[in-house]
This record gives sequence, structure tokens and C-alpha cells, in this order.
Amino acid sequence: MGAEVSELRYLELKNKICYQIYKGVYQDGERIPSERQLALDYDVSRITVRKALELLEEEGLVVRVVGSGTHVQLRNWGNDTALDMAALVAPSKNPFFVEFIAKFQKTAWEHDTLLLYVEVPEKTGLEDCLYQLYSRNIKNAVVWPDDKQVDADKLLRLRSIGMNLVFFDTDAAFPYADCVYLDNEDAMKTLLESQGKQYYRYLDIGWDKLSVSNVRKREEAFRKNCPDGQVIRVSWGQDRSIKEDDIRRIEEAVRNMGEGLLVCNDRELGQQTAEHLFKTGKKNKASLAVVDDFEGSKSCLVSAYRQDLSGYAERIYKRLEEQAAKGSEWKAENLPVKGTYIVYREGER
Repeated sequence: MGAEVSELRYLELKNKICYQIYKGVYQDGERIPSERQLALDYDVSRITVRKALELLEEEGLVVRVVGSGTHVQLRNWGNDTALDMAALVAPSKNPFFVEFIAKFQKTAWEHDTLLLYVEVPEKTGLEDCLYQLYSRNIKNAVVWPDDKQVDADKLLRLRSIGMNLVFFDTDAAFPYADCVYLDNEDAMKTLLESQGKQYYRYLDIGWDKLSVSNVRKREEAFRKNCPDGQVIRVSWGQDRSIKEDDIRRIEEAVRNMGEGLLVCNDRELGQQTAEHLFKTGKKNKASLAVVDDFEGSKSCLVSAYRQDLSGYAERIYKRLEEQAAKGSEWKAENLPVKGTYIVYREGER
């Protein structure tokens, strides 16, 4: 019983030191308190402190320098962790989430990995949520941040203390996580060039929250491939609904387009635009192209760039495996995934 208690004490101390590193109390390269001071601060024996520091040194998180003490060593490495369990941190209210989790659940199951779904609680930072997973010994996480900002410093600390991370639908976490997302350049270029005809006018509808990488990249890709096109930014909201004043702006722009091409930068924008314009007879001769198809795409006769959910799931899981296997040889990658162009025509309803 005494040995079990002793082991528990130094593991607890190790975790407490990791937490201080995660919070930034101990910075990269900084000397942490001496064994004697740690023993006093945490009310443990010097032996307990020594064992905790030995564990941290074995994991590469600290380095002992003769005559200088023990220093923090942050490292952007893969971590040798078992993939028997992984967490998917994602927003459940996003309609796209339901389809994605089904594909990723299937992939994880085929690899004998138990998948735990977690939604970031309100007023809790994304990285703090990840640390809570780490503290419960869940060290593999797939993260879909949606519109949450990413703290690069905290991601580096999370990786240093032992987490493997893959971010989905963004490149904001690079170079501290692999990032898997839609090939936005290919999506926009394909939608513009695969219509079978040239239009006189082009209109792009996207969200105004350019801090979200996919929102920004799709608008950039439209401007690059269609420099004379018009862009309308719609007010971003958690419910992803288009506001009345934005609808009026879109309606006016479409009335002036004639036989033009209207490009919507995601399925929510595409579906709502179709409902407000196409189903009310206000579309004139404009055609609709959408990044990702939606329920009702066939009846609206749109062209769409469908995302490869199975491709995402396989790519994400493979990167988790590589992080665990490569250790210090692992380097983060940005991994854009191409989709498939589809078009619904008259008679396919």
C-alpha cells in the first residue's frame, strides 16, 4: 500500500508541473524551482520530487543542466501514445458535423479506437478543454474549432506535455497540429470553370468572419479566379442564418445579374439562398453553384463541389497514427482534400 501511495504522489506532482507548464507559469527554457523548493511548495518528499522530475526528463519535457538546474524544454514532436481512445472536439449544432462524425466514427471503429465526442463548454477556451482531456489521460484529439480562435502558444505546450492533435476544417493550428481541410482553391476553381458556359456576371456570397480560415480562403480563391466578380459578405451568426438585410442585398444583386453565376461559399448559404431566391421566383436567369451540396440541391438544380468525408476521416486517422509513431521525426502538415463536382439538371429531380 505504501508503494502505491508513493507512486501516486510523484505522478500527481508530475501532473501539477505539467499544468504549470501548460499555463505558461514555467516558460520554454526557464529554470523551474529546485527540488528543495518543489518539495516545500507541494508538501512532498525530495524523493517524490526527484521521481517526478525523472519522468518529465524521460518524456523530454525538461532537461537537467549541471550547475544550472532543471529547465523546461518545449518541443513540437509527435507523442508515443496508444490509439485505443481518441476525442473528437467539435460543435454539435453544425449540420455538417452529423455527417462527419458518422464517417470518422466508422474509421475509428475499424481501427479499434474508441471515439469520445466532446463539445467545448461555454466560457471555456478550446485549449483549456483539450487540457481537461489530457488530464484524464486522453492524449489523442481531433479538433474542429469552427469559429473559435486558436492559441498557438498553448497548442505548443499541449503537444509538449504529451498530446497528439489533428485539426479539421482549418489550417489555423499549423505548425503545432496536422491540419486537414477542403482544398478551397480547387473547389472555387472547379465551380467557376465547370459550368459549360461563360457568364456575364459573377457574384460570390460568403460570411464576413474572415478570421475563420475557410471563410477567408474561399473568398480569396473567388477573387483570384474571378477578379471582376462581385462579393457580398453575410453577417456571421452562431445559427448560420442569413439576416433580412443581407437577403435584401442578395436579392438586389441577383436582379442586376441577369444570366449570371451565383456562388455560395458553404451549404448553409447555398440552401438559404436557394430558398429565398430560387423558390420564390426571384432568381431571374442566374445559376447557383455551392461549395458542398445540401438537402434540396436537386430540386434547385444547382452545381456543387461535394466534400469527401471519408477522405477526411482516413487522412485524419492516419496523421494521428504517424504522430504516435514518428515522435521527434514528426512534422506537421497542411493537408487539403479535393472534393467531387456534381451538377443537377432538369429531369433529375
